[in-house]
Amino acid sequence: MNHTAAIREIIEVIPEYKTEFEEVYKTKNPFMVINVFTRQIRNLIKKSETKKLVSSLQKMDELYQKGDLALKNAVENVFVYSLDSLTFSCKPSYKNLIFSRIPSGLHQVYLHQVYKSGL
Repeated sequence: MNHTAAIREIIEVIPEYKTEFEEVYKTKNPFMVINVFTRQIRNLIKKSETKKLVSSLQKMDELYQKGDLALKNAVENVFVYSLDSLTFSCKPSYKNLIFSRIPSGLHQVYLHQVYKSGL
């Protein structure tokens, strides 16, 4: 799956994101697409919209699992890298809820990144 297919997948699961992806400059490459999607996830966390957040996390995991190399790199370097900042201002209980709902594939990538950077 490339980044244009990823946009269709994201919009299929969460149609409210469609307007965000209609601006051409935001969809030129996988990093921009994942950046837009990560921003939307940040908004869901701020609004405590757990149901949509879980769907978005599952879709992000699917993009990572089925994506081409460029899309996988974008997920790792944009979304996974920003997970701590996304959850920084959350209450500990909500932060724990978020991390418990992150699919295992993304969670493993997150743990690898955290422990790798701590070496």
